[in-house]
Amino acid sequence: MKMYQLTWGLLGLLVFVASGMQAGYAQSRGIALEVQTSEARTPYKGGYYRALIIGNSIYKDEAGQWPSLKTAVSDARALSNLLTKQYGFSDVETLENATRRDVLKALDDLAKRALPDDNILVYYAGHGFLDDESQRGYWVPVDAEGTDSTTYLRNSTIRDELNLIATRSKHTLLISDSCFSGTLLRQGTRGISQVSDSEKYFKKVSNKKSVQIMTAGGVEFVDDNYQSSGHSPFTYFLLNELKNNDLKMLTVSELSNNVIKTVANNVEQVPEAGVLQGAGDELGEFIFIKLNVMVDGVDPENVEVQVNVLPAKNKMTTNSKVDVLINKQLKQEDKPSHQPDRNHAKPHLPIPTL
Repeated sequence: MKMYQLTWGLLGLLVFVASGMQAGYAQSRGIALEVQTSEARTPYKGGYYRALIIGNSIYKDEAGQWPSLKTAVSDARALSNLLTKQYGFSDVETLENATRRDVLKALDDLAKRALPDDNILVYYAGHGFLDDESQRGYWVPVDAEGTDSTTYLRNSTIRDELNLIATRSKHTLLISDSCFSGTLLRQGTRGISQVSDSEKYFKKVSNKKSVQIMTAGGVEFVDDNYQSSGHSPFTYFLLNELKNNDLKMLTVSELSNNVIKTVANNVEQVPEAGVLQGAGDELGEFIFIKLNVMVDGVDPENVEVQVNVLPAKNKMTTNSKVDVLINKQLKQEDKPSHQPDRNHAKPHLPIPTL
């Protein structure tokens, strides 16, 4: 099998991933090609991406206070798979039908693994509860006993665990898909910078600490199965935004803004986003790094892709071009003698419009 290298000519903007810089790709629904790496690192810092994903569907409550849910486990599995394969999370623990002790132990273990430049994501899908008298909010583990709130996970406990994680990492993100999850928030949604597509902006927010939260709703009930999709409305649109994202670097502010709008436009619930007060947030940003690019008209079985990105002065438009370095493996049993060697430079070809 012979390897050739095709360098497609650059007509517009180039993007340079090795330096951590980013420009927005034009929206495309072409073939997804995996970049030659399976692990993302914190832009400009080099930290790891870690996640604890919790999905509680099968509840054991004999009193019947907490019926089983249809989609929480499938939500957790889908997000875990997406973060690992498309966003380079190298340390992902997925808990299905977790008890109170399971959750606390996993949070404690995650805090111990956290390093100073890491990005830590905690996701919970399952029942939530709000005590009308005390206004205390809770996650409800699968071993919860009826109305006994001492068997639940109080929001203050969850905040304490996140605080500990935040003191040991650079960026911390909690995504809570449960009823009354908005009670975890202590501060309103931050605004999105007008220059959030610039390299200077990404460098700035990447170096500042962040402790951000996205929730399925405020102090309200949230749906379980959206249009028989196998996912809750919130996680359905969260997954959809992450899957169809064509930006190399996506901030949580941009992600949450899109998810809030799409959920509110389709169901009777309004997600919320903000930061955890008192946890040391410095208006930094948790940044998702996408490891896949979209290129029309290329057979994914015959290519390995390396995307090189250079900083650009102007934002890309739908007619912009991306320079992609493709190593094409020719599947031939017989190798003609006149074939050039693998280092031979092929002619520059015009790249297709994305």
